[in-house]
Amino acid sequence: MTENTTTRLIQSVVDHLVETDTDALNGWGENRNQLIQVGGDMLKGVDKVISGDLRIIKDDGTVGTYPAFRVQHNNACGYYKGGIRFSTGVNQAEVTTLSMLMTLKNALHHLPYGGGKGGVHIDVRKHSKRELRDVSQAYVRLLKNDIGPYLDIPAPDVGSGEEVMDWMTNEYKALHPNEPFINTFTGKSIANGGAKGRSESTGIGTFTSYLYLLDILTNDKIEVNEAHQSVKESVKAIGKKDEPVKLAIQGFGNLSQASALAAYNCEVPHKIVAISDSRSTLYSENGLDPEVLVPFKQKHDRLPNESELKELGIEATVEDPKAVLTVDCDVLLLGAIENQITKDNQADIKATILVEGANGPIDRDADDYLESQGKVIIPDVLANAGGVTVSYFEWRQGNTNEDKSKEEILNDMNQRMKDVSHEVFSAYFTSEHGESMRFLCFKLAFIRIIDVMKRTGKLI
Repeated sequence: MTENTTTRLIQSVVDHLVETDTDALNGWGENRNQLIQVGGDMLKGVDKVISGDLRIIKDDGTVGTYPAFRVQHNNACGYYKGGIRFSTGVNQAEVTTLSMLMTLKNALHHLPYGGGKGGVHIDVRKHSKRELRDVSQAYVRLLKNDIGPYLDIPAPDVGSGEEVMDWMTNEYKALHPNEPFINTFTGKSIANGGAKGRSESTGIGTFTSYLYLLDILTNDKIEVNEAHQSVKESVKAIGKKDEPVKLAIQGFGNLSQASALAAYNCEVPHKIVAISDSRSTLYSENGLDPEVLVPFKQKHDRLPNESELKELGIEATVEDPKAVLTVDCDVLLLGAIENQITKDNQADIKATILVEGANGPIDRDADDYLESQGKVIIPDVLANAGGVTVSYFEWRQGNTNEDKSKEEILNDMNQRMKDVSHEVFSAYFTSEHGESMRFLCFKLAFIRIIDVMKRTGKLI
């Protein structure tokens, strides 16, 4: 999803609230519509952009230069919060879009945060650990006056992880002696103040959002109006059939590995028929075993080839990386990168339920098309919030010195995911205006943000 797409969707929410859903915020008086318009205009801009080139001396003695960014979008609901990407796809426009989505995601999930996002344009595979440490430290020096435990709290994202957060925490500590530092970054190692379960929380939360949808529709736990009866029946058919739910997973990084293991060990039987990474798709009609594939991927940073599959005792075919998108399955979990389903392949999607673990894997045109075909899309802003939820638990832990077990943390996260999912699903399946689930997520988040802005005097 691009910055223009995001701002257009925000404007669509504004237009909808002004022209159609006039019951929302109806206590605002005669200035209601004007305040909604102003709130929308404010959310289409950003509070601050920090950018610069990071320079380090590489192992071969040459100088490496890496463009770096941090965008602070909006802090009406709390401190800026969002990840740091180390990727060759990083640019200011991408980071800006992701910061907007973080504002909406945090508001949707009732977290006490605003939205921010950061990134460094770098290919992590072509750099040593020492070089990545130096880049991490240089990034903190760039942002030394713009981040902090009560200002802007970064976390890991694509290409970074707990080791990078530990390096950054240490650098921030050195730059700010005798000041609070431990909560400046979340997603740290457990030994360095991180929360147990943080590494797998995004993947588990993504799976939870889908599984909760399957449960409430299969077991008639939610009201569904006439307009959505056909969608309910198609999902219910998946949950009620005698054979396992057929699941395909695009991407096999940290998020998707956790989702795959959750599916494999789920009380509701699942069969993972396809798994992909950037090099290949593994397909097996009889199902793949993530408890074998996850350790292999973590060791080799790729999925096994045909000869290695035989050594591992796995019967599967090796296909093109994009093949995972169009296999015959009930559920497609998108855990790779943005813009994977477009008008070029939208008609070939066979899954009934699509779950956005990654940010923006379905473009706007394909989103509209798949909705028109009766597909259920659980959008990224809802599905992949498990990570930021546990980041909040980590931040809270740093303030209170509480020490919860991994099981307690993941149970708390799952309950919050279910609560917010119920709010969204209830709005979606009873909607009289035909909004998509993504639109409703934006709408619910938007209403919370501008309500806070009005209550705190930012909208008068």
